[in-house]
Amino acid sequence: MRTIDFNNICTRILGADVYPFRPNANNGPRLNYAYAFIYIKSGNGFVIIDGKKYRAGPRDLFCIEPGTAHAFAADGLDPMVHASVYADLVWDSTSMQKGDKWLNEYLFDKYMPHLCADRIRFADGIEFPLQISIPTGADWLEPFLSVISHFDSQEIGDAVRLRSLFESFLTGFARFLANPYSPSDLRIRKMIDWMQNHLLESFLLAEWADSFQLSQSYLYELFRKETGVSPGQYFMRHRLEHAKTELRESNRSVTQIAEKHGFASVHYFSRQFSAYYNESPNKYRKRIMGTYDA
Repeated sequence: MRTIDFNNICTRILGADVYPFRPNANNGPRLNYAYAFIYIKSGNGFVIIDGKKYRAGPRDLFCIEPGTAHAFAADGLDPMVHASVYADLVWDSTSMQKGDKWLNEYLFDKYMPHLCADRIRFADGIEFPLQISIPTGADWLEPFLSVISHFDSQEIGDAVRLRSLFESFLTGFARFLANPYSPSDLRIRKMIDWMQNHLLESFLLAEWADSFQLSQSYLYELFRKETGVSPGQYFMRHRLEHAKTELRESNRSVTQIAEKHGFASVHYFSRQFSAYYNESPNKYRKRIMGTYDA
């Protein structure tokens, strides 16, 4: 794991393509040698990451770190179409070259860790989520798609152009994660306002669906399309962000912070925090502040 400031990224694009799956097709499991950013252009299916299955649909974006076991399963009637970009985020942490055909290894015993690009952690707190739905109107997605359309270029400076396009996408993505768009639907805005002011209460989608006279499934998808994540994920992320700030800015113990922010136990808080940020609350505090709260 390598820690850098987001402003110090220096990306090198190793692969980029569009891949249409056949109905009911399965691909993997496999290990990737570089960061894999996989955008679902159309269709449906599942992405299985480290044994956990994620439902995948149009406008979903998956960010898979190097050396992560993952697989795909396409829908039988409406199979997925992937737009994928493989990148080294610090330019030269892998000897893999642009266009290499073996950016994924299917035989795990033949995987060569020394060829794997560095996993990156940003010192300024930016975290690329494993899965997120890209809201309609996200113009920062266009450079990502442009990387794919220009990938086979043989012109002078093509590596510079690909880097510029991809880093434009990453910058827009990071800004979106820091300041998500305000939802246009008043019902979703009402839900978000409640979440922001009731961190210690339980969020019940069924109650909101009843109040809006909508089905739970419709409200779930409406919220997801407006914000990029499910209602439960949004509420949990908001609670964790508040707890993360307190870990960084207070001397309260992890247990005290968990209790303050409405988590049933410090163990549950630690599991949720670790799942979202890829490190425990204690390790985060130690890394950021140089202290360790037992």
